[in-house]
Amino acid sequence: MPRYYFNLYQGKQLISEDDAGYDCPSDEAAREFARMSHGFVALDPIFSSPSGSYHFVVLNEDRQSIFTMPISQRLSSEAALSGVPLL
Repeated sequence: MPRYYFNLYQGKQLISEDDAGYDCPSDEAAREFARMSHGFVALDPIFSSPSGSYHFVVLNEDRQSIFTMPISQRLSSEAALSGVPLL
C-alpha cells in the first residue's frame, strides 16, 4: 500500500513535516485523509488566525507533491457548529 506524507505549511513556511506518513490505498484515499485532518487542524485554536493561510502539501511515497489542501478555520468552525460533516 502506498505511503503518503502530510506536511503542514503556513504560507511558504513549513510548520510540521510528516516523517512517518500514512498508508492509503490511493491518491483519492489520501485526499480524504487530508480532508479529515483538515477539520481537526482547523478547529485547533493555534490555527485560528484569519491571516494564517495554513495548508497541507501531500506527498506520495517518492516524496513528490501530488496536491495541496488549504485549511480554512472559519469554514471548518461553521461546519462543526451547523453539524455538517467535515469530510
